[in-house]
Amino acid sequence: MAQIPKLDNAPINISPFRDQARKELINILDTIRGKKTLYLDPKLSGSLALILQTSLLKEHGVENLGHLSTNPIQSDCKNVLYLIRPQINLMKLISAQIQQDVRQNHQREYTVIFVPRRTVVCEKILQEEKVHAMVKIVEFPLYIIPVDEDVLSFELELAYKECQVDGDTSSLWHVAKAIHKLQSAFGVIPNVRVKGKAATTVADILSRMQLEQPVVSSNAGIPEIDTLILLDRHVDMVTPMCSQLTYEGLLDEFLHINNGAIELDASIMGAQEEGKKAKVPLNSSDKLYREIRDLNFGVVGQVLRQKATTMRQDYTEVTTTSQTVSELKDFVKKLSSLPEMTRHTHLAQHLSTFTTKPTFLGRLSIEQTLVEGQSYDICFEYIEEMIHKQEPFLSVLRLLVLFSITNGGLPKKNFDYLRRELLHSYGFEHMATLINLEKSGLFKKQDSKSNWVTVKRGLNLVVEDVDDTNPNDIAYVFSGYAPLSIRLVQHALRAGWRSIEEIVRLLPGPHSERKQSLQVQEEAPTSNDIGVVDGRRLLVLVVFIGGVTFAEISALRFLSAQEGMTYDLIVGTTKIINGSSFLETLIDVQP
Repeated sequence: MAQIPKLDNAPINISPFRDQARKELINILDTIRGKKTLYLDPKLSGSLALILQTSLLKEHGVENLGHLSTNPIQSDCKNVLYLIRPQINLMKLISAQIQQDVRQNHQREYTVIFVPRRTVVCEKILQEEKVHAMVKIVEFPLYIIPVDEDVLSFELELAYKECQVDGDTSSLWHVAKAIHKLQSAFGVIPNVRVKGKAATTVADILSRMQLEQPVVSSNAGIPEIDTLILLDRHVDMVTPMCSQLTYEGLLDEFLHINNGAIELDASIMGAQEEGKKAKVPLNSSDKLYREIRDLNFGVVGQVLRQKATTMRQDYTEVTTTSQTVSELKDFVKKLSSLPEMTRHTHLAQHLSTFTTKPTFLGRLSIEQTLVEGQSYDICFEYIEEMIHKQEPFLSVLRLLVLFSITNGGLPKKNFDYLRRELLHSYGFEHMATLINLEKSGLFKKQDSKSNWVTVKRGLNLVVEDVDDTNPNDIAYVFSGYAPLSIRLVQHALRAGWRSIEEIVRLLPGPHSERKQSLQVQEEAPTSNDIGVVDGRRLLVLVVFIGGVTFAEISALRFLSAQEGMTYDLIVGTTKIINGSSFLETLIDVQP
């Protein structure tokens, strides 16, 4: 099974974005004649794997493929290419490689391919390092990557840190550009709902783009996407700090899904080769995964057992009774799902080794207490004990952030104490990380009374007696906590946010509901024009600025599948995250 997902059943035709990206990269490679060495930004290799296979790069002259590192260039190729994001640290790595290459008297041509575009700051670094004149600069405008049929990533992993800590809002321009590209393909989205400071900035930039580069529709102005909901991650930082309890969410928590695949020891997947790694793609192309990924993990084992029992019964029937050719064909067809069954049985079994540990169950219990806004002293002591036991740093930070947010910050005495204990236990090199958390408001001193309990009650975020097997509420994805972000989407789809205006005001950042107008050409619409109403449901694009978790995606899919729901939902995000991967972007270890 390939890591590149099939997009045949997507609510809208998003495959042209992938095809265009593939074509543009190949065109860049073909303009550089001869054999090539291509160094990838390590953070881009997963994104690239969702667009094309390595064999295609080789067909277009790439002899050597590797990650950019501190090592010198090791190749006989005359052409050296760098496919990278516009990051200062990467510019310094490239400069060091080129300088070392020149000192060794190698005669090469160097090309830096910026994704999605060059920046003045990066070019200035190349000039300061005296390599700019030796480098050809190219842009690869990769703004949208289809991760699955209903999920688009803009691959802006650092968007939250850049906006909240560094004061750099350039990633918001990239988000607006990605949405503008979607509008160019599917028509101007007429209804826009916005919550949060970053989301408001994106909406403003999008309006300016529409004025400067109007999207013109030739099909009577019928857009394919009816509504755009822009959500700033900062509006809801509780959800990503909680442990996800869907199958897909737990796979990400414990095995880290990277651009639609996980990498783990081959022995876990039943292979006899010790020490070898296996890469397992996870997307809609796997029919069983599509069926079980959004289920609460407590139900997955039961579903797999039922399927195994049915398969066993079918096998018994085939071997003990005479079958027609048609019946045999049906049985063989069922057998084709055996590799999927084996794959997910191994994965579910491996996950259960984590989920049955007392430490994990204890953590879930304290998360629930924090979300309910109760037992301050018990939560404080639990986190204090974690610090003293020197439990994994990210694990402690996740609970600390959840503790701080649900209490509107910590009293100065408690804040100073926990901060001091953290530095004593994990080292003073983490001082910059704690400053980043304070700057972004994730771990801070209490300056006013918390409004979390009011928000929790007003949006019914804690749901008692959730049936994980046959859920009737999105709270099943966290076994009792309904993600705040998705409750906002739910209300936006029902009747807008006016009915919960007082609650929405309590959440960080401004909110608004806007209308976008459309310029229409005077050509008559044709039967195959984009957006012709053909009985399909209206489409809503939900964009998360700062990242979205798999549990939130599952909750959106659950909403979309409900009886009476008139919308299909598609997700756009700067990155798919979990609490740990999100906090990693804020970690700044100073030697």
